[in-house]
Amino acid sequence: MILTCQQTKATQAHLITYPYLNEHKTLFGGQLMSWLDESGGISAVRLARRPLVTASLDHLDFLHSLAHSEMVCIESYVSGAGKRSLEVFCKAIGENLLTGERYLANTCFMTFVVLDKEIVLPQIQPETQEEIFICGGYDARRQKRKADLAGNLELAKHMQLDGLISKD
Repeated sequence: MILTCQQTKATQAHLITYPYLNEHKTLFGGQLMSWLDESGGISAVRLARRPLVTASLDHLDFLHSLAHSEMVCIESYVSGAGKRSLEVFCKAIGENLLTGERYLANTCFMTFVVLDKEIVLPQIQPETQEEIFICGGYDARRQKRKADLAGNLELAKHMQLDGLISKD
């Protein structure tokens, strides 16, 4: 089975107001991450049609701050699929609602893993120039994530866990 990126697309719009602001009166990065995870998860489920979990978030690049009273539109779609894992591309587009100026505020790649070990994920078919470009880098990003995970697992072997919580 093959699905198009468009068939997995999710779009959300949010007005940037309190309580989502940091001390600079711009969108708190953690809130944006939450919205990205939500949108990315919707796209992932649209491909898998099964329960899944977020495994990683790669290259969360903050390109432009999102200011108070502006709007952010988050778009996500599946950009590659393996056996049980799939990659979702997310972008956040800011808009000054008074002037109509739009700008790219953020991009990231997220990896989700399907909990069902017997699943065969559909493959993804890009159609637009953007989708073809994004999906064309999937294999290289996947290999890099595998190498990064191996390095992180090795790092974890050397982490001291004693003394983090008081026993008193």
